Amino acid sequence: MAKKDKVVASEYELKERINQLEKALLNSELRATAYETMIEIAEKELKINIRKKSNTKQSPR
Repeated sequence: MAKKDKVVASEYELKERINQLEKALLNSELRATAYETMIEIAEKELKINIRKKSNTKQSPR
């Protein structure tokens, strides 16, 4: 029975860890959306480009 109890406890710990990771993922997604929205608003209101264009060349030094 002790081995079965350990398996059950291990399953419970894994499920708890999955729940924690899902919450962390959701928070990260919300944070990314908030940052994206802030950048969009700043670009519109300040009329400046904040995001770097991927095809731009670096200036010579």
